[in-house]
Amino acid sequence: MLEQVLQELPPRPRLELKRQVVFLDAAYLGRTLPDPFAHHRQWRSDLWWRRRLADGEEGG
Repeated sequence: MLEQVLQELPPRPRLELKRQVVFLDAAYLGRTLPDPFAHHRQWRSDLWWRRRLADGEEGG
């Protein structure tokens, strides 16, 4: 959804939002681990944040 929003925004707001998204993505990736069983879960395993584990719990 954010990718669609970023594509529709004018250049300056797009850059500001993109910076925030990149920062938050990096923070989340730094605090989670890959979930080796993500492809077995019922929810859509193609969503990258649902393939991560945070403190032993499912990410997302």
